[in-house]
Amino acid sequence: MFVGRPVDVLVCRATGDSLVRAGRAAQLIISTSGIRPVLAVTSADTSGPSRPVSARLRLLEPHTAAIVVLPYVRRWRDLTSPLDEVRGLLAVPRGEVPRALRRYADVARDVCAVLGLSPDVQPLAPHRAASIRSGLVPIPTRSP
Repeated sequence: MFVGRPVDVLVCRATGDSLVRAGRAAQLIISTSGIRPVLAVTSADTSGPSRPVSARLRLLEPHTAAIVVLPYVRRWRDLTSPLDEVRGLLAVPRGEVPRALRRYADVARDVCAVLGLSPDVQPLAPHRAASIRSGLVPIPTRSP
């Protein structure tokens, strides 16, 4: 839930309503801080964003530093706490990441690159990861 404070990463679902809200939040962030956030869009399934969602994403490009579509990870559907697995992805060398998670780890590293962070950042403690401004990608926040 966006509460109006500047963030480095906005995370939303790949639905029209979520993208409209993310667009409003991005405009608010730009107007208050001058920083364009990264927009991370979670896929609902393996097919990726639909044509209307892709069109909406193109409209949001000028209001973001980058837009990344987070790949759907089927195995997380059955886990009670998939964020536990997400937290450690960046600390593991790419060759040791389970095959099903490699695309997701690559996208997380891309987000780090856009933010100017080292992709080999140490994972945050669980209580801190939940309070990160994006709430999904375990990366430290930039200093203003």
